[in-house]
Amino acid sequence: MSDFKQKLIEAKRAEVLATLAKFQKQGAINSQQQSAARPPPSQQQQQQQKQAPVNNKKSASGPSNGSSTGLNLIELQRRIAEATSRLSQSNNAVRTTPGAPLRVSELKPPAFPVDESGQIDLKAMMDKGIIPRRETPNTKAAQRNKQTPAAAPSPPRAQKRKLLLEEVPSDFTDPSKNPYFDPSLGAPIAPKNRRSRPLKFVQPGKYIDIANQERAKAQLEKLKQEITESVKKAGMQTEFDVSDKAIKRDAPPAVEWWDAPFTKTYEELNDADIDPDKYETLVTMYIHHPVPIKPPSEANAPPIIKSLMLTTKERKKLRRQTRAEAQKEKRDKIRLGLIEPDPPKVKISNLMRVLGEEAVQDPTKVEARVRREMEQRQRMHEKANEQRKLTPEERRAKILSKLKEDQKMSNEVAVFK
Repeated sequence: MSDFKQKLIEAKRAEVLATLAKFQKQGAINSQQQSAARPPPSQQQQQQQKQAPVNNKKSASGPSNGSSTGLNLIELQRRIAEATSRLSQSNNAVRTTPGAPLRVSELKPPAFPVDESGQIDLKAMMDKGIIPRRETPNTKAAQRNKQTPAAAPSPPRAQKRKLLLEEVPSDFTDPSKNPYFDPSLGAPIAPKNRRSRPLKFVQPGKYIDIANQERAKAQLEKLKQEITESVKKAGMQTEFDVSDKAIKRDAPPAVEWWDAPFTKTYEELNDADIDPDKYETLVTMYIHHPVPIKPPSEANAPPIIKSLMLTTKERKKLRRQTRAEAQKEKRDKIRLGLIEPDPPKVKISNLMRVLGEEAVQDPTKVEARVRREMEQRQRMHEKANEQRKLTPEERRAKILSKLKEDQKMSNEVAVFK
């Protein structure tokens, strides 16, 4: 054996011995913590524990001169198997003991199964128990069916058709007992089966029409009752028949009112002179409306321009603009000195704001002066209104001038017979 192989074997052996010592130390600590709950070791386990340090000592001293490389590898594999069995036994003891701390390997979640595409297979997880199944009545029944062996399916029975024979009683065909039976007729004696009637759906609007008819009848009855009460109040004690039979329509007249000026009866007309082909083109289904002709006064009159209808806001805005233009013209004349400026319109409400210190010095005198100015402005306003008012003669002349102006276009007269 070469030196390199010998060194490699010794290094592996030392690594295995160190791992075994570590596991033995950890197992001793766990056994001290769980000595109360752990059952006493069997005789075989005691012998294995006694033999383990002896074997370790022998292996630590080095291999014997007579042993070969193959034997050393077999001994190494045997020791690894023994250590693995001891570790599994200690792990089982730890799991069965209540209150024992869980190891890191036990806390790891189970591996998720993966399908061919690389995604998590939920169905496989449900089969393994990783995902709990939902308990439903159907699943319970399925479990019971799995537990109980399924019976062999019985062969389907041949369905027997029952023929309903309608037998006619003998009394029905006996002429002495049934006088309505006629044997000479070739009709079948047995009664016919009842046919299934098809569904008949209500047309939309049917019950609405019925309700409208009922309302019209009720309204007519109410009208008849009102007529009867009005007749009784008028003093007519005789019975007044207001039934539908009493309401009769007038017979058609002998001659319609539009034909009365031309003929007294329609019998005088001679139908032989009428050629239907000649008048066929004159009578159509359309109504002919004559073209309206304007009177000559309106035709020659200038076009009437109607003023534009304005809203309330537009009328107020137009009034403000008109007044602003008038005030601007007046202010320009005052600046040029053509007219004198108007005196300030002092009122009781703006007395202190307009006069200021003058009102504070002698308020009684200032108030009397302001009231005189207010009365003077009121008198001037009423006087201007009286001057603008028309006298009765002027008002009459204005009306006549308007009538004469209207007669230029047309005259409207009222004709009485």
